[in-house]
Amino acid sequence: MAAKSWIMAGIALAIAGVAGASSPEKFNWGRQQDEWSNNPQFADSKAACRRVGDPVMPVVDRPNAAETRALKGCDSEDFYYGDSVKVDDVRARHCAAIEAEHDPAAQETLGGRTILMQLYANGRGVARNLDLATGYACTIDASPAEYEQRITHLERMRDAPDAFDYCDDITSGFGLGLCTYRWSRGGAVERDRELRTLAAAFPKGSAPLYRAMKTAFDAFVTAHDGEVDQSGTNRTMMVIMEQDKVRDQFVLDLHRLKEGKWPALSGDDARAADAQLNASYRKLLAAIVTPDDYPQPHRKDVRDAQRAWLIYRDAYVRFAAIVAPAISGDAILARLTRLRLAQIEHSDAL
Repeated sequence: MAAKSWIMAGIALAIAGVAGASSPEKFNWGRQQDEWSNNPQFADSKAACRRVGDPVMPVVDRPNAAETRALKGCDSEDFYYGDSVKVDDVRARHCAAIEAEHDPAAQETLGGRTILMQLYANGRGVARNLDLATGYACTIDASPAEYEQRITHLERMRDAPDAFDYCDDITSGFGLGLCTYRWSRGGAVERDRELRTLAAAFPKGSAPLYRAMKTAFDAFVTAHDGEVDQSGTNRTMMVIMEQDKVRDQFVLDLHRLKEGKWPALSGDDARAADAQLNASYRKLLAAIVTPDDYPQPHRKDVRDAQRAWLIYRDAYVRFAAIVAPAISGDAILARLTRLRLAQIEHSDAL
């Protein structure tokens, strides 16, 4: 599943509880009337939203027909942050305008009106327009506290302009999930670049084994997601942070393998780690009493992750035997098993 599709699936439940999520095209924080938004502490932001009104993008800033066709299926976040393409503020603006009109899903991620808000607030590729930036801020999904912080932040910039980003003012689990994804996406670009460099440095004959090992590793990371407690509003953040932790460790150990600096571990260490892992795995399964319809780890999630890890472990051992023959297989097994043991013993289900 593509990264943006995955993040949408992870936060779908949170969106339902966010102000205005049921009708993002018509919602404006300044018009919101309910027991939460009518609190006097939010009066300043609501007044600012009423003052600037609904955002209307100047015609001169919109993409023309040819530009719209050329940007079919675009990702404004990618153009704005430059994760996999060169930063291009004009294309980011044009793409965000298209998303704002035709892609409702982009409104719940860092796309569409959110990117337009940032572009106009920062004056990137367009004249700075804090009224328009505020207008967009009043229409994107947020918690009441986020509206107040983000909109008053923009108001302060009228006297003291500074760099502005959606993630500056998050307070909700929903926003934290989006921004954790944002930070993770940026880090993933660097990590993937590092992995390509590492893979190229290993002996050429090891390439098929590397690909098999990497495929098994990716499958394990996906299965491991199911072992993370996803019952709270911070579930997206927790899953992403765990993914990044496991992937960063993977890169670190590949460096150790390449440089011959693997931890000095013995056959006894491998057998002890394996025995402890088996015991902890059984303990974890026995401790899980999660109802079928509750988003905490289930026994099937743990079993699926363990099976995926065993496939990955064996693929790693085969790869390591070719690229680092001076490191014993027992040392490889002991290290991998200890890492898996730490995941099991720190499980939310225990």
